[in-house]
Amino acid sequence: MLWYMMKTWTGREEELVREIHRTVPPGMYHKCFTIGQERIWRKQQHNVLHIEPLLPGCVFITCRETEPLFRRMERIPAMSRLAASSEMNMLPLMKEDAEFLEKISGEDHIVRLSHVKKSDGIITEITGPLEAFGGSVERYQFKKRYAIAKHRFLGEDASFSLGILLDEDMGMIYEGLGVRAEEPMRAIG
Repeated sequence: MLWYMMKTWTGREEELVREIHRTVPPGMYHKCFTIGQERIWRKQQHNVLHIEPLLPGCVFITCRETEPLFRRMERIPAMSRLAASSEMNMLPLMKEDAEFLEKISGEDHIVRLSHVKKSDGIITEITGPLEAFGGSVERYQFKKRYAIAKHRFLGEDASFSLGILLDEDMGMIYEGLGVRAEEPMRAIG
């Protein structure tokens, strides 16, 4: 399966996905989607779980053949306007990039929280999507529940900010999605 990434305006990703689903026959592509990630906000003494874009302004489309898809997409008024104004680019993803995104986001295209265990300020175990980054975590923001990690993406080093869950978060109720963190990896979702 070939993966393509379309760059569009930040905040308008879902609109582009809906437009493609509405105007492009399903047989021309396999999936069209955005990739989200779970994050925790601390708000008035409560943890609030929400989903935000992993790559703002990016929409992904997978297909077997590109020519019929590209010809069809050029006829979509919104797409042709974006392409003509250079506001949208469609980039083929290398196999390694597509496999990496699949690995961290799974079938539902959501990067789940990674469970990070620490003892005396030292990280002792990491489970979840953050494992895919190997030892390339640059820093942790434990209070804000995220980690910054580097990975080679689109031919260059890119920084990714991923949500984390700590031992002290286990058993807490998360507002927003109405879930309870009971154990690592089953925590959310």
